[in-house]
Amino acid sequence: MNHVWFLSSEVTVRNTDLKHCKNDNKVCVMNVRDCDPRPPSSLQKYFNMSCYYLISQDSVTCEWTQDSNSHSESDASLIFSSQWAVRSCQVFNPAAFRTITARMKSDDLDIWSQPRSVLLYEIIKPDPPKLTVVNFTQNSVVLSWRSRSGGICRLRYRVNNTQRWSQTPDLKSGNKQEQVYTIEDLLPFTSYIAAVTCREKSGFWSDWSSNINVTTLESVPSKSPQVCYRLEYTDSGEPFLLHLMWKALDLYDAGSRVLSYQVSYRSVIERSTSVTIIKNVTEVVVPLEVEEGNWSVTVTAFNAVGYGPSAHLNIATQRQKSRVPSVRNMWVSSTFPAVNGLRVEWKVAVDQPSALPVSHFDVQWRAETHPSTSCWSTVDGSNTSAFIPDVEPGESYLISVFPIYEQQFGSPQSLNASLQQGALMEVDQLKVFGVNKTAVSVVWAWQKKSGLIRVNGYSVMLQGDSEKHTLFLWPDQLQHTFLNLTPNTEYSLILLADDVSRITIPVRTDFGKFPCLLCRFFTLILILMSRYKRYFFPPISSPRNSTTGKWLMDSNRKVS
Repeated sequence: MNHVWFLSSEVTVRNTDLKHCKNDNKVCVMNVRDCDPRPPSSLQKYFNMSCYYLISQDSVTCEWTQDSNSHSESDASLIFSSQWAVRSCQVFNPAAFRTITARMKSDDLDIWSQPRSVLLYEIIKPDPPKLTVVNFTQNSVVLSWRSRSGGICRLRYRVNNTQRWSQTPDLKSGNKQEQVYTIEDLLPFTSYIAAVTCREKSGFWSDWSSNINVTTLESVPSKSPQVCYRLEYTDSGEPFLLHLMWKALDLYDAGSRVLSYQVSYRSVIERSTSVTIIKNVTEVVVPLEVEEGNWSVTVTAFNAVGYGPSAHLNIATQRQKSRVPSVRNMWVSSTFPAVNGLRVEWKVAVDQPSALPVSHFDVQWRAETHPSTSCWSTVDGSNTSAFIPDVEPGESYLISVFPIYEQQFGSPQSLNASLQQGALMEVDQLKVFGVNKTAVSVVWAWQKKSGLIRVNGYSVMLQGDSEKHTLFLWPDQLQHTFLNLTPNTEYSLILLADDVSRITIPVRTDFGKFPCLLCRFFTLILILMSRYKRYFFPPISSPRNSTTGKWLMDSNRKVS
């Protein structure tokens, strides 16, 4: 079977690289071997060849793709010929008319292209424009560059340290050589990279200009944080804990960055002046000690430029019957290598009376190497899972889930995870701590994962000859009791990691109904015998206590 190979070639030649041919004064070549006429054994083919002339480099570049049956490496060269004799092989200038032939030669193949005649002026490729920064604000950058009148240019830009470019539509220069363009809707206090390319009448686009760096100005936060609260009651007479939580502002609303959040709170008492307590915090979850009553709370984001708008809450800390349910049974699994992401799953507690309905969940994740920077996602209250995309390999994340109802949130749950392993927790110290006739109680502990094997879930199975009980394990659970078991039966307690057995512990339930009744019967007999001893063992008369016995035992008795 013959294979056809497609060879892509690109050859650039400068004026100074060309050499005269002694036997033909109309030809200039890169390699003197090309001065000889084309050998009869060679092939002549049509090359889909494109050439351009770069004035600043005084060079011509040709590109083509050619099919070949040869595996060997070929040497590509260009041959320039003219209608008239040339005195010097520095033949490149815009007015020159030249015929270009490409040659590909290898050990077993010699291919020549069909000659192509060009006027160098018509294949000029523009030099890359020089891009400069004219001005910049919090959300815009003004750039300028020079190009020939009547040309078309394209501008691209991206955030530094990212790979995704944004590109403008084609910009026509008109009759002006200096072009000015304003990039708008940028993020404040953010470093950007920009470059430009232009096309002239020849149809060739220039190479992209050198990248230029510019950082927009910082601005005041434009939005107030969305604050929620949760009350944690303590023993009577002690202060309550008022937990505040808010989502970190995104880069645009934050004016690019938030240095800190100012939290101020005071007790609202009629006809009395209370002291306002002010704290500056960098976390987005803050516990405050408060007394029972009404409290006014304000949260404001600020940076080096100033303070943004404030969020205000009026909170009554009296004991409330209705609360937002807490998050339970949270777990994180990895979708790597199919997708660089983490899937977070959880449940909502159903054993809390008078629970408020969850309107939505806020999911927060932050890298351990950058704990001050967090990302957020909002999930509808009817869903109990979320997907975190674009997770960095080799990074560990702290992931938290907050249940929300209006301005209140329930007890959250957090878990560490990584792309390679998913949840960074594993079950340890599984043991039996209680057994009776029909129940087995087990306990276990959770520890930071020590191995490199990914586990998507743990479970415990209690298996007998004719029955099996399975329980999925979650980091917020530490014990469980298996009920409705068979008395006096041998079971195996098995710890499973993704259905693979890790630990097996034998356990036997206590004796059942009949042995226990027999024990109770003997116990009852002993009690009755103790209480009614005289009926079972009647007293026997003692000779010592009789009159005759006393006389016989008296040493001073008299015999008549």
